[in-house]
Amino acid sequence: MRHGQRGDSVVAVARSEEVEYGKIDFRALLIRVIENLKEAGVPFPRGGSSAFVKPNVVVGAKATTGITTDPHLVSALISLLKDNGVRTVYVGDSSAGFQSSRDTFREAGLDEAVTKAGGILVNIDDSGERVGLPLANSDILEAVTVPRKALEADCLINFAKLKTHRVGSFTCCVKNWVGFIEQEVRLQHHQTRMPKLVAELHTALPEDLCFGDGIVVGEGDGPDICRPRFLGALLGSNDPVAIDAVGAAMLGIHLHDLVFQWTAHLDGVGEIERSRFRLIGPLPSEFGISVEKPLEVMYNRFPCHIVQGGVCEGCFAWFMGPALFWQRDGIWDELQKKAGTPTFMLGFNAVDRNFEKHLAEGPYFVIGDCTPAKFRKDSRAVFIPGCCPGPAIPETILRTCGIDAKESP
Repeated sequence: MRHGQRGDSVVAVARSEEVEYGKIDFRALLIRVIENLKEAGVPFPRGGSSAFVKPNVVVGAKATTGITTDPHLVSALISLLKDNGVRTVYVGDSSAGFQSSRDTFREAGLDEAVTKAGGILVNIDDSGERVGLPLANSDILEAVTVPRKALEADCLINFAKLKTHRVGSFTCCVKNWVGFIEQEVRLQHHQTRMPKLVAELHTALPEDLCFGDGIVVGEGDGPDICRPRFLGALLGSNDPVAIDAVGAAMLGIHLHDLVFQWTAHLDGVGEIERSRFRLIGPLPSEFGISVEKPLEVMYNRFPCHIVQGGVCEGCFAWFMGPALFWQRDGIWDELQKKAGTPTFMLGFNAVDRNFEKHLAEGPYFVIGDCTPAKFRKDSRAVFIPGCCPGPAIPETILRTCGIDAKESP
């Protein structure tokens, strides 16, 4: 078994009969999905030297928060693979940038689950674990680096989490491949180019199998500060686009909101229209829920001044994520006590008519290389360079305001 032609697209859905998390038989649920896929002609790995499993571990959070792939499911999958003759099962992902992958796996409980099941954790952020992969016909990059063990594995398995996302509304298997892209490249292209780059990566490095953890899903300000909702579902497929289409429908998210999935579909990666793939199991309408999507508004949401121009998804995501964590953890109150009321300017054509007034009230941060030079070059402002600056945004803000980084995620 080796990633290549996907064949006819199939999505299998299983629902837990137990509604209490602690009583769920994760292994039985996984077996049910795998058997349904096998009956539809989608093979499960048998024998071979290695498999690579890519969960979603964007931050160090438990699966019951609706943020990360459930360790019970990953452990059960490793066990089933080894029972089927797969000798070595590697597991790896890259965090969003605040923590090392080792820390996120430990805090999510995945390190212990993987090790006990006989799997091997791989630090895919280690340059020694990465190898170049050409992107044929790409207008963006000639090549990217990807985890060597994922590229060389006999079987590549995508095991994502169903949750909302502040960039693209919803994330599951398609967007899960972002974690295979090294951090520096992610920052350079974390704008409107990212959906196309991810689609190209799925073409160059296609998975053999996809699974979507819908046991506890995430709603609200995903992907890293979700509120949990119990759904009790597990999805499996040979098509990352089709499985996402079904998963989004289960959360009540409209098909036309799926930017990453449509981009991948139009790039030839998979099927997004319901009539073009086979669905086995209950329909989304039979037990789906309606989740609250992320709120994208920044104005008057936090105790600060926001000055926006044409803001790309990169700077938006890297400011909004930390701002939401600070709101949850009381960091904004500490920030105001130490530094006053800060101002944040983002976007290429931003204009601040109250620039002098805002400077007098607290530190003034000008974020990103695209901001007007008039503000970037003013010595009284704190310029955070980069496109996109990424983790430097929260790090510079906290340092300037005298907040210990340990107080914030």
